[in-house]
Amino acid sequence: MRSERELIAHYSVTELHQWIEEVFTGRAGYPSALDRLLASFSDSFSMVTMKGQPVGLSEVESLFRNNTGIRPDLRIETDACETLDQSETSVTCRYRETHHENGATHVSWSIAIIEFESGQPRWRYLQETAVAESL
Repeated sequence: MRSERELIAHYSVTELHQWIEEVFTGRAGYPSALDRLLASFSDSFSMVTMKGQPVGLSEVESLFRNNTGIRPDLRIETDACETLDQSETSVTCRYRETHHENGATHVSWSIAIIEFESGQPRWRYLQETAVAESL
């Protein structure tokens, strides 16, 4: 049986990607989605992109702020979320992310460490790995 923290972390994976989709597509609700998205990251957030580049919170914030509405046909799906580890303060998840855009599909596996600050999930770390052959 999954713990409450696991359920919250898994829901955070889905929710965060919904907000990313809203921001990149520029849908009507994107300003509030951008605020919720940025509030979901820990102040010490870092990630390794699919190109192997390490980036921090300031670069991620710039990415979202500077690319609002540039991918109007983007659709993001997440699935296969599983807990790899958990502690009293964090949950480490692995999940599959699929991007559909302009007839192309790109799939990646990601590992996220989601910490809990005052009971709220905050993304601390993310590493994305592209699947060798996209669908």
